[in-house]
Amino acid sequence: MRLVQLSCNFDKMKLKDHYDNHLSHFYAWMIGSFDEAQQIQEAFLRKHNIISATREHAIDLGAGHGLQAISLAKLGYHVTAVDFTKNLLTDLQGRAGTLSIRCVQEDILRYLEHNSDKAEIITCMGDTLTHLESVDQVEKLVQQVSDHLDVNGKFVVSFRDLTHELTGDQRFIPVRSDEKRILTCFLEYFPDRVIVHDIFHEHRDGTWIQKVSSYPKLRLNQQLVENLFSRNHIEIIAGETINRMIYLVGRKVNAPR
Repeated sequence: MRLVQLSCNFDKMKLKDHYDNHLSHFYAWMIGSFDEAQQIQEAFLRKHNIISATREHAIDLGAGHGLQAISLAKLGYHVTAVDFTKNLLTDLQGRAGTLSIRCVQEDILRYLEHNSDKAEIITCMGDTLTHLESVDQVEKLVQQVSDHLDVNGKFVVSFRDLTHELTGDQRFIPVRSDEKRILTCFLEYFPDRVIVHDIFHEHRDGTWIQKVSSYPKLRLNQQLVENLFSRNHIEIIAGETINRMIYLVGRKVNAPR
């Protein structure tokens, strides 16, 4: 069979372009069963007593197609779901039905900077933290989250620890495949970040089409993120690793006088 290759130059492609023009078109397929993944997220939040009986406000940063936003809404929150990718928010809106979710298409740092809404819970999950451009931006986000949280409000993050460098063939990671689609990631390591090359094959009209796009992820570790929480008056109350993803739950405390 004939193989057609479509390439995207990393130097010319920012993260938003990667999501808009590449990843968002097969993101839901990549995740697999939405219902199963959503129920896992809801169970995690429920386990950490993130439940609202009074329709408190929650903000989901980097909401994607809605795993956390829908979970929070089912747990009783009025949710503001923030993401910069229109396709993913459209998918989220289609899934939300009558749930109390407001979608905002915006960069998450810009949203926090230009809105004064307070929240009882803020989530930033699914590796969103590693998509920021620098550790300084991560600290800026944690500072802004702290400003938006009510005292005793909770901040929940998840991210992949990329500080351990894979070598050789380990850098090729099969993500998902079926009879019509194949997604493989290739990881290229640099001192402060990893370049993730998404290699996507799709069978169309008797031809396998390859599309490659790349984007950077920060090499964050748990101690660094915990320190950023602490410096910004967010106390770590729980932490665990699930399927190689680090999950942290923090609680806003009063700043010392």
